[in-house]
Amino acid sequence: MFVTKNLYQNDEAWKNASLGHSKETIGGWGCLLTSATMMLNGIGYNETPLTVNEKMKGAGGFQGAFFIPSVLPYVWPNCAYQDMQPCENSPAPISLIDAAVAAGKPVILQVDWNKQRGIQTHFVLVKERKGDDYVIYDPYKYSGDGPDKEILLTTRYKYNGTKLASEISAVLWFNSYSITPPEPPKIEKVPVPAEKFIIYAGEDDLALRADPSVGGYLWKRMLVATELICLESKAQAKAKIGVQGQWIQVQDPKGDQGYVAAWFVSEQKGKPAASSTTTSASPAAAPAPKPGVAPKPGSAPAPAAAPAPVPPGALALYPTEELSFRSKPIISPETLIRRVPASEQLICLEPANQAIAKVGAQNQWLKVRDAGKKEGYVAAWYVKYAGGSTAQAATATTPAPAAGGTNKVKTTVEMVSLRNQPVVSDATLIKRVPINYEFTITEAGGEAKIGANDKWIKVKDTTHEGYVAAWFVAR
Repeated sequence: MFVTKNLYQNDEAWKNASLGHSKETIGGWGCLLTSATMMLNGIGYNETPLTVNEKMKGAGGFQGAFFIPSVLPYVWPNCAYQDMQPCENSPAPISLIDAAVAAGKPVILQVDWNKQRGIQTHFVLVKERKGDDYVIYDPYKYSGDGPDKEILLTTRYKYNGTKLASEISAVLWFNSYSITPPEPPKIEKVPVPAEKFIIYAGEDDLALRADPSVGGYLWKRMLVATELICLESKAQAKAKIGVQGQWIQVQDPKGDQGYVAAWFVSEQKGKPAASSTTTSASPAAAPAPKPGVAPKPGSAPAPAAAPAPVPPGALALYPTEELSFRSKPIISPETLIRRVPASEQLICLEPANQAIAKVGAQNQWLKVRDAGKKEGYVAAWYVKYAGGSTAQAATATTPAPAAGGTNKVKTTVEMVSLRNQPVVSDATLIKRVPINYEFTITEAGGEAKIGANDKWIKVKDTTHEGYVAAWFVAR
């Protein structure tokens, strides 16, 4: 369930205010704005459609009347916008929506608000699942609506089959870093050096943090080419630029101070950030053609590389937050393929014994396949196992099952081996099973091993009994 207070776009207090940079009004067209406002209030903020409208205008969050949800995290750092998933021509991903809502995550849905031909766009925020329907926070107040009235999606919006899978035409995925944003730390401002050394954000979403670490309090996220004044000496800052694991203390154009990751900045505006410690491509790989240089006349195009096979026991991973999917293990705008939402599963294409050592480790990269079967690289320090662990040795205690219940586990990766002994060998292999395959634990205390990288669990299915690697299963 996602808990917030219902707000209405047609409230007298703001219904006649201009929406964004347009002549349209919040009352007439502010459904997404108002749904986003309710979402923000549910993750710890205190806003109205009017205040969000003004702040988004100042941050470049509107194109005319068009509301741009990807700008929200730049203004409200506790908000993580993950993706907009169109589903007008395919069934809505109901199971994923259910999982997000059950976890208390905010989900905004696009629906059709009247029976005219085509989708007449309206946005609503999901409260909870109820039977075959969703209880929603509807930003448009109809006669009789109020805080105590329950609104069901397909009861009110029923022009495309009255089924959730067909009534929902798009999903906006959000997350938050905490239900309540942490209290900002108290800091003392540092004087700007007399000799100013200017650097620039080399990528969008550059984080300004209170401390020089990825766990430091997040002040804000900044756009590419944002000008930053170094608060360290020129020599100190210059030596750090492009170096993984280094941080530079800076001041942004608004006078806010903090630390930025040195491997995401550049000395020249518009020049991509370049890391000096990134992993290079295989020496055997053919060099890439230079950008803008045409191949020689008559030369044959290079053959497309065959997809890498998925290794047995391949790890299934999820991002810990939205992260960059890259063509090479190099931080640069030229290598960015797209941003991967935290809800998307990735399959690692590296052998498990190599990948396990990298998961959660700074300055390591993993070659993966995304949900669209495209291959690329992701930062290993921003992923976790599908079972939930980001540690290289997952030793967290697993809750005991209810009295009288059975100890069930499911595989979290493809092609997990069931073996007759807890030894990796061709001679011990019984069979391989797919992801989400269910086993029953048959040894006392086996549940305490779940997720541990150096343990084996004795299990059985309907036809065999044997051992599986504990790091490839989850409850």
